[in-house]
Amino acid sequence: MSFAKLKATREAKQSYVTPNIPENSQESSAVPSQAVHQPAEETAVTEKIYKAIPDYLESRTSQTSGRGLWMKQSCSPGQIILAVKPHAAALSNDRMDSHCSQCFGAGNSLKRCTKCQAVYYCDSMCQNIDWPLHKHECAALQRIAASGDPSIPSDAIRCLGRIMWKRQKQGPTSAWVGSIINIQPSAYELHTHLAISLFVTNTFTITDPSLTPLGASVSPPVALINHSCDPNAVVPAQEPLMQVIALREIRADEEILTAYVDTTLPKAMRQAALRETYLFSCGCQLCTSVADIDPRESVWCPKACGGMCPAPTEEDSLSRCTKCKAVLQKTDEVLDALRIGQQALDKVTALQFSDPAKARQLTTNLVPILTSAGLTPASHPLLALTRLHQALLIAELPGAPAQAQVLLDEAIVAATKTLAGLGAVLRAGHPVRGIARTELGKLLAVDEPAPAPNSGSAAEEALRYPPSGAKRLRLALETLVQARAELGVGFGAPNEGGAVGREVREDIVRLERELGVWKKGLGEALRDAREAGA
Repeated sequence: MSFAKLKATREAKQSYVTPNIPENSQESSAVPSQAVHQPAEETAVTEKIYKAIPDYLESRTSQTSGRGLWMKQSCSPGQIILAVKPHAAALSNDRMDSHCSQCFGAGNSLKRCTKCQAVYYCDSMCQNIDWPLHKHECAALQRIAASGDPSIPSDAIRCLGRIMWKRQKQGPTSAWVGSIINIQPSAYELHTHLAISLFVTNTFTITDPSLTPLGASVSPPVALINHSCDPNAVVPAQEPLMQVIALREIRADEEILTAYVDTTLPKAMRQAALRETYLFSCGCQLCTSVADIDPRESVWCPKACGGMCPAPTEEDSLSRCTKCKAVLQKTDEVLDALRIGQQALDKVTALQFSDPAKARQLTTNLVPILTSAGLTPASHPLLALTRLHQALLIAELPGAPAQAQVLLDEAIVAATKTLAGLGAVLRAGHPVRGIARTELGKLLAVDEPAPAPNSGSAAEEALRYPPSGAKRLRLALETLVQARAELGVGFGAPNEGGAVGREVREDIVRLERELGVWKKGLGEALRDAREAGA
């Protein structure tokens, strides 16, 4: 949620968090305090926060990006650089009835809070652990329900509320709370919007093992890390720990950098997102590079030489292949495709949950149009539409047994194109790449509802995609082996690639057995045929 949306939410509704100001206080909420931050207190807070940072990391300040974290010794890809428990976290509204609000685990037999009727837990143990904070949240949710407002505050607002209640419990000098929002009671109203802005810029998305967003969390030590659109580390934030993991070798005296925004987006969209939410423009190497082409904004060479052309723009329609220098002639067609594609992406994003059938119809129609216009798999908005198309196909599979084979094969093709696009813009080992490769491998490993018969020549069968039978299983096995290697980097080598990595290991063992049975069966069939011929 952007700062603008948070601000609008607060202005439109009653306060979710009521400041605990003593009745005899002489301070007025309309008058700002003359000393919001005390230098001595700030120093003490900072020292307490840094105790959570390992000795091989160091906080430094640079002239370009301000305070950040640097390595004092080198580390390898997949190494866990930092692991801390989030200071505060809250589930998204659409996950509150399917996940535990304490451990964020999914379950079919969760127990609902009998008072607020909005929050669920695995069992009484999780509820008791969360009660010191939820008792305040519970009362606030009951007040909102009693007012006749059926809506529940967003995860960002509820996470912010939990921080404020911790401040109330631990006092204004709490190291963790003070590092995020250090505002005197007299200035609550005046600085509410500033507080929300500070909160948003220090918030991380909590995900499940497959990177599906679950909610919002805050961790001051992790928030020290600065941004780059070509990061050397990632933060796959999952309960109970937030981990910072190296994507590549990071040398001593090198700054640790993660991405605050979706780096598959073109430069202009990344910069706009950073300015809106984080109030800065990125000056990383990817954003300042004068390279001839960015795969995120690219079109295939009109002469099919294998090279690419920069996507034309309204301001500069002249585009040449960076390899053979052929001039792109159909610039109007490409510009129309980009414009229509972005409109379709916005609509599909809005419809994917409320009307998935309509959303899939749009992706089915638009992906071929963008492809025929020459956009490469990594180009925006084709990559985003392809990823949505894949997700919509997979979601439809269980409910369409008659079309299962067609939908499965279409999902495999979409997953293959998605992986090709991500592979062009994300570093090897990136968790998003690892999950995408895992999804492709799992789709290939699904039992074929109606395997396609051999209906062409050997050459035609060799070119058919996706393949069938044993060839399909072998491709699934190869894909999952590669996926496990990438997951081992993006989710941490000590974690064995996380929960998904451990599942993939089991899938690999199963496929190896299945292929062994397939080979044994084929061998026996050939033997029987020879014996029958004799």
